[in-house]
Amino acid sequence: MQIAPHLLLSGIVKHYLIIVHEPRVAMNYRLFSDGNPGVVFHLKAPLLQYNQQHTVASKQPGSFVYGQITRYNDIISAGELAMLIVVLQPNALLSLLGVAAYELNNNTVPLKDLLGQDALDLEDRIANTINLPAAAAIAEQFLLNKMASKRKRADITDRAINIIHANKGTINVKNLLDVMPVTERQLERKFEEEVGISPKKYIDAVKFQTYLKQLQKLSSIKELSSLSYACGYYDQAHLNHFFRKHTGVTPLQYKANHNLLAINFMPLV
Repeated sequence: MQIAPHLLLSGIVKHYLIIVHEPRVAMNYRLFSDGNPGVVFHLKAPLLQYNQQHTVASKQPGSFVYGQITRYNDIISAGELAMLIVVLQPNALLSLLGVAAYELNNNTVPLKDLLGQDALDLEDRIANTINLPAAAAIAEQFLLNKMASKRKRADITDRAINIIHANKGTINVKNLLDVMPVTERQLERKFEEEVGISPKKYIDAVKFQTYLKQLQKLSSIKELSSLSYACGYYDQAHLNHFFRKHTGVTPLQYKANHNLLAINFMPLV
């Protein structure tokens, strides 16, 4: 379930995402990039998240901030899953938290480490709400109060991100620079600080998300190659390699999973 943010927060929050899953046994999930950072609140037991080597699983904090995800992660739940995710705009971390976005890449940082007692109070209020929509309303009011005295300063990346989305990721950095009043180095530096990844990697993320959305709607696997071409991929073999590298599964395995909790969050079956 997605909830749109207050208009005053639209430059910071993309949407609120409510995820509920009630498996009767422990479940394994896979999470991969959607091109956005975010803030997570667990209303049930926190999940266990594997390290990069997939050898050790540690408990996630009750609330935390995550940055750009550049590799897929496997996560375990011991029971019922109930999460509120504040999905942030790609370049919101610096304005919201005063932290350079690249510092949070592939990290889950406890919210209290960034906001202190305010975070603990917010986490406590959300943990005691009667339902997840009410939790989203509490988080939104907190963000409205926090951003009231701030002004987002991300004009260059805002414009670039809007152009990339308008083209659904089927644009290269050279074409982007043709309509941007900056040099390639300036754009790289802005993206690293405000988005956390390069313009090229962000373009790849947007194109891939466009492909995933269309793949979910695909009525026949016979149309797989034509869909790839329509989304800007000219080599099915290259796409298959990219897909497996970033999700750990093939396009057909992803398509066959009918229990997606979000476009980039799925139970492993």
